[in-house]
Amino acid sequence: MIFRSRAFIVRLVWTGLVFAGGQSRRMGTDKALLEVGGRTLLLRAVDAVREAGREPIVLGPPRSAAAVGGARQADETHGSGKRAGPLPALRHGLALCRAGQAALALACDVPLVTTEFLRFLIDAARGWDAVVPRVAHEDQVLTAAYDPACLPVLDRALERGERALHAVLADLRVRFLDEEAIAPFGGAAIFLNVNTPAGKESAEAALRERHR
Repeated sequence: MIFRSRAFIVRLVWTGLVFAGGQSRRMGTDKALLEVGGRTLLLRAVDAVREAGREPIVLGPPRSAAAVGGARQADETHGSGKRAGPLPALRHGLALCRAGQAALALACDVPLVTTEFLRFLIDAARGWDAVVPRVAHEDQVLTAAYDPACLPVLDRALERGERALHAVLADLRVRFLDEEAIAPFGGAAIFLNVNTPAGKESAEAALRERHR
């Protein structure tokens, strides 16, 4: 009798955090509600998390249920109306995750990030405090995965007055994904940031090309 062993992949349990609290100064309007390729940036991010397999939490100022696609919302400013910054927002989002759950962070202004890449990110997170793509020497901290073990480090940074998420990476066990690791998912181009009208035009063109 021949016995064949089966390998099972145990996937991390995670929560999707959609970051939609930017001030949009360079765009001149709330870019989260800006339509790119027929959908708002915010709805694109919400849909991407859902397609990756989880229901998202939208971090940002309160918006209508339609604007967030019916997703759960969390105001990281705690009603102050003032932008808290990426570090306090991530700390707030991680605290909302169920015990032991990792968090997949996705900025709403990177519409070219694919569902396949999001799944890859969360699968790569096992055994690390964070998994962060590094493109052209820039760390994509808001398109990354974080473990709840980050919370004490984030708290200490906030006590020091830090607001930038980049400032805590040196205190975490981080797996950085280089451009070679990202290449199968579209490479550095997927991190095109829609911060300006020109960025919007570039994203529109890239999405049209993708769907030809």
